[in-house]
Order: sequence, then structure tokens, then C-alpha cells
Amino acid sequence: GDVIHRMLTATQYVAPLMANFNPSYSRNSTVQYLDNGTVFVVQWDKVYLQGKEDMGSFTFQAALHSTGRIVFGYKEIPVPVLQISATQHPVKAGLSDAFMILNPSPDVP
Repeated sequence: GDVIHRMLTATQYVAPLMANFNPSYSRNSTVQYLDNGTVFVVQWDKVYLQGKEDMGSFTFQAALHSTGRIVFGYKEIPVPVLQISATQHPVKAGLSDAFMILNPSPDVP
């Protein structure tokens, strides 16, 4: 859409696993994507949590199919998601949608 607002990024997401990942921690960490026309796949490969690198690396994918089907795949999740701290960054898994209505009237919030 035409509206970019910081609340939209907090409320509109497709997140197989949202956390405070640091892809620059390791030379082996990558975030890659593939689009073959029928499926768009994003893969987080061997990424580490910022400041918690000793927990191990995470590898997972999100696949968005042209049919509307969304598939999350998990290869390496070294700790239970509920044990990941949300102090520095939200920890979420799933889908969220939102919308924004612009109202030109200053009398109506």
C-alpha cells in the first residue's frame, strides 16, 4: 500500500520465527530466497540469536505459494521458542494482518 507506518511492521507479518537474530554473527549464516513463479521461499540458515550464540543455530523456512497456501518448515530449533527472551525484540511465530484508515478530519482520531 501507500502508507508506511512503524505500527504496520509490528502488526503485518508472515513470521515462521521472529526473534532477535544476528545473521552477521557467522560466515555460515545466510538468509536466502527463491521465487520460481509458483512459490516464494525464504530460508534462514544457521542464524544465531543476538547475544545468545551459545544456544546454537536456527534453520527454518517460510514458503508462500501462489495458491495462497503458506507453509512454515523447521530444520533446527535448538531451544524451545518459549525460552527465547523477548526483552530486546518480540518473539512471534505466525501470521498477522492489519490495516490503516487515514481520516482527513482533525476532529476524529
